[in-house]
Amino acid sequence: MRTIMTAALCGLFATAVAAQTPVAGQPIRIAGALDLSGAAADVGKDALAGAQYAVDELNSKGGVQGRKLELVFRDSASNPQKGVSQATALLQEGAAMLLSPQSSAGALAVSKVVAAKMKVPTCVGTSIADDITMKDFNPYVYSVTPTSYMEGRAQAARFAKLPYKRYALLSADYAGGRAGVNRFKEFLKELNPQVEFVVEEYPKFGATDYTASINKILAAKPDYVFSILFGSDLLTFSRQAGSLGFFKQINNRFISLYDFNTLKAMGGSAPIGTEGWQRAPANQFRKGDPEAKAFVDGYKAKTGSYPSDWTVMTYDCVTTWAQAANLAKSTDAASVMRAIESGEFNSPRGKYRFAKYDHQADVPVYFGKVAQDKDLGQPVLAIEDTIAGSVSRPSEAAVQKTRRTE
Repeated sequence: MRTIMTAALCGLFATAVAAQTPVAGQPIRIAGALDLSGAAADVGKDALAGAQYAVDELNSKGGVQGRKLELVFRDSASNPQKGVSQATALLQEGAAMLLSPQSSAGALAVSKVVAAKMKVPTCVGTSIADDITMKDFNPYVYSVTPTSYMEGRAQAARFAKLPYKRYALLSADYAGGRAGVNRFKEFLKELNPQVEFVVEEYPKFGATDYTASINKILAAKPDYVFSILFGSDLLTFSRQAGSLGFFKQINNRFISLYDFNTLKAMGGSAPIGTEGWQRAPANQFRKGDPEAKAFVDGYKAKTGSYPSDWTVMTYDCVTTWAQAANLAKSTDAASVMRAIESGEFNSPRGKYRFAKYDHQADVPVYFGKVAQDKDLGQPVLAIEDTIAGSVSRPSEAAVQKTRRTE
């Protein structure tokens, strides 16, 4: 019986691998099980826009290895189990590269269950869960977003220089958020043993009422509020906090992940003067490298809006794979992954490389203050500091230590 079952499984994956191998003359498929509804829908829709723009841009330049690309996707509804089944089906239908779901739970599940078994290059473009590249690493996954480890190190390095001692911590209750909070605590305590964490609040992902968390934080009288809320969660929280005078009561000593589209949605209610970090700030790109500015302006001209962090990073997922395929002169999965391990890749965020031991890109983390931008006609995060990925990324020893704890 075991022999029969093993043979059947081998047959299934052999069929899947055969389906993934592009046929000459046919478009190369880029597939994605994306969170287009459910709790991570706002991020998933931005990610889809970035992937589509990348495919269109590459096709306008002749595609990859002389062949056009085709983007195929399904809505995982922010459900990890659904994401696994959809990713599996998409690869069985034929795809050379896979975009993981946007939620951390979905990205972890697809990495462990699908990418590892079906051996297709799979890109993490939004999740910060460091288990993906550290403890649960598999050689067919690569990440272009800074992980909770990287962001935690960058944030701690910044706050260790500031005079705050008593911190309140706030995050939605999901794997990536808790990992981010824990990394911040760990690294900040190492750099400044005198700090205290006076209250920790983990409201439900997608919560609609933050009153209890707001009151608990104010009652604890922190010197500073460190938050990992983002997207619709941050938007809802900020509106409720603003109406309750929260930001005024804490003297704007608050930081969170302010992506471009969330600030646009906040409009006049954005908490001007609070701090934040971003992973890919479009307003900053317009001031720097000409190619980065061309990307932002081109995206705006085509879609009518500026790209969010999620849009930029998923765009990078696709273009990194394309650059690797061109370096390898092949879309063969193993060849592409070897090129990812050895190459240097262009992005609106500048050039980056991946380490062989974790396939994590050494991408930066950006810090600044919320301000109105008259040119763009919306609030933005005015960037004041950039921490390079080469500074914040984990060493090989740190990564291997997590794997030995299994």
